[in-house]
Amino acid sequence: MRYINKLSSKIISHFNTYRFEQGADFRWSPSRQTIFYPKLQIIEDICSLLHETAHAELRHNDYISDLELVGQEARAWEYAKVTLAPKFDIAIDDDYIADHLDTYRLWLYERSKCPDCGQNGLQTQNTYQCLNCRCLWRANEARLCSLRRIRLQDQKFRV
Repeated sequence: MRYINKLSSKIISHFNTYRFEQGADFRWSPSRQTIFYPKLQIIEDICSLLHETAHAELRHNDYISDLELVGQEARAWEYAKVTLAPKFDIAIDDDYIADHLDTYRLWLYERSKCPDCGQNGLQTQNTYQCLNCRCLWRANEARLCSLRRIRLQDQKFRV
């Protein structure tokens, strides 16, 4: 635990252009220029802290589509592993990264499932369209809560 505390202090002081604040989960808030993190207990927590720092360093402020978000997640993990972790003499395990990216892939897959027929649809901005049954829907943010897909007034899109 002493090692984790010492390492986290070193990281926080190195990236002094950002605020670091304890919170319920790991996340980067571009509007507040703040990296939130829960209690750091194991080396994987340090890896996640570096991942959120990578979002800040890469200036990930917003995204338009769910696929863009998944791309940002992958780029942040790569930057954390290749650029940030070596500065602090740690290694980020590829399986740890894959596990985290899998949660986003599953999130993306579930959001894109048509609420009517269950086929995966296409996203255009914040609306999904089913190519099978033509249903239109939106999905809530659902990264930290239950997924809800909302049909858009039983509208159908035209091919």
